[in-house]
Amino acid sequence: MASPAKKMPPAPIIFGAEEWAEEIGRFDAKADARLKAERARREIEAGEGKPVWKPCEAAGSQGTSLPGCRKVYIPLGQEGASAAPYGFVFQLVRTDDGLAWNFIGFGERHPTNPQTRSVYARAHKRLHGRYP
Repeated sequence: MASPAKKMPPAPIIFGAEEWAEEIGRFDAKADARLKAERARREIEAGEGKPVWKPCEAAGSQGTSLPGCRKVYIPLGQEGASAAPYGFVFQLVRTDDGLAWNFIGFGERHPTNPQTRSVYARAHKRLHGRYP
């Protein structure tokens, strides 16, 4: 049986302009992935969407290293690869005001095209400067 989703301690969520532009701006304005990401962000920022926070694998099977990071399935409130094919990845960071969840990646969770990097590989690159 799957473990219940953990409620994360309250901390603001930061969608940095540079990260958002790189992760979401790479999609066409009408692309399904972009529309789902934009909607999820609006819901999170408005307090309407309830992200289900799940831990990323510290050392993933594809060589990713995301210790302490958390993922949120997109669209919000969906589970499983077919219902939630996309994800956001966040890293807990210290800011001048305390702790915050910093957005570091968006993309397909488990792409079927071998040329497509997963959200986890994209987040790994942001943290380590290279793909796994």
